[in-house]
Amino acid sequence: MNTTSKFSYAHILILFLCIISFAGILASPLVSDARLRSLENHELDTIRGQAGLSMAVKNVEIFQYIDNFTYTCPNNAFGTCQGYLSLENMEFHSRSTDTMLFNYDFGTVTKNGIIYFDAFDCKVASEEDWAFGTAPTLIGKVMTSTIAPWWDQEVGVYIDSIKFGDPNEGLGVKDLGWADLGVFDLRSFEYYTAPHGGLDFELDFELHIDTLTYGYQENTTGCKMLKMNDIHIGDTFGYGLGTDNPADPSTWYTATGTSIGEFRIGDLFGDFANNIHSNPATIDATDSVPSDNGAATKHAGVLLDLPLQGSVRFEQVEFGGTDFGPGAIDGIHSHRLVVEMVP
Repeated sequence: MNTTSKFSYAHILILFLCIISFAGILASPLVSDARLRSLENHELDTIRGQAGLSMAVKNVEIFQYIDNFTYTCPNNAFGTCQGYLSLENMEFHSRSTDTMLFNYDFGTVTKNGIIYFDAFDCKVASEEDWAFGTAPTLIGKVMTSTIAPWWDQEVGVYIDSIKFGDPNEGLGVKDLGWADLGVFDLRSFEYYTAPHGGLDFELDFELHIDTLTYGYQENTTGCKMLKMNDIHIGDTFGYGLGTDNPADPSTWYTATGTSIGEFRIGDLFGDFANNIHSNPATIDATDSVPSDNGAATKHAGVLLDLPLQGSVRFEQVEFGGTDFGPGAIDGIHSHRLVVEMVP
C-alpha cells in the first residue's frame, strides 16, 4: 500500500493526551520530591492495585484534511500491474463545523467519555468446531480490552474525488465520482483482542449514521446520487414486539431515544452455561490463498473471518431522485464471513 496520509485517530488522540498528561505532571510545582527504591518481597505482598487504566476524553476538536490517499497495486509476476485507486481532497467534519468532535459539550456526568483499558486472563467457551451436538469446554484466554460504555462523537468525511487508473491497460484515469460519509455518531463500543498466531477479536458497538451518499457522473451533462439516510446499527429494534413496524421509522426504538444495544462482530466468550461455543473474528496473514484460475499456485494475502450478529435499519434510500423509503435487516446472525484480501 502506498499512502500519502494514513492515520488511526483513536491512537493519535490517546497518545496526544498521554503526552500532555505526563508533561503536566513533570511541570507541576506541586509535585513533591521523591525517589525510587527497591522493595522487599514482604513489602510487595502488601501492595494491591487496580488493574487497567481509564482515560477521560472530553471537549475534543480535531481538524483533519487529507490531500490524497492512494492504494497502488504492486507489480505482478510480469511486472505490468500499476493500477491504483485514489481518494482525493478528504475533508473531515461534524454536523455543524469543519472539525471532528469527540464528547464535545456532552454534559457533566462523570462516566461520559471515559475509555477503560485492561489486560486480563479468563475462562471462555471453546471455539466452534462445527460438529453439531458437541458441547463446549472451558479454555483459558489472555485478552486486552478497550471499552467506552458512554461515548459521543460527530465524525464525517467528504471525499471530493474518487479516481481509478491503470496505465498498462490503456484506461487512462477514470473519475468515479464523490462521496459524503457521516456524520458517524458512535454511542458505545467494546473491543477485545486475543492472540492465536494471528489475531482473535470481538467488536461490539452502537452506531448511527446521518447519511452515506455516493454521487457519480451519469453523462457529460448530469450526475446521479445513491443515498442512504439515517442509518441505525445495533442489536435489536424489538421486531414483532409492541408497536414496532419496520416500515414506519416513527415506531422504532430510535424515535424515542431507546438504546438498540450493540452490533457484534465476532464472539470471544461464547456462553458455556448454555452450550454456546465462542466464535471470534480473526485476522491472519498467509501465503496460501488459492489463485482465481484454479491453478496450484498460491498467493500471499490477508484472511478475515467476520461472524456478525445484530440488526441494521435505514429510514430512507434514494437513488437517482427516486425515494425507495425505509429498510430493515433484522436478526442478522452470520456464523462465517470469510474475506480474502490479495494484493
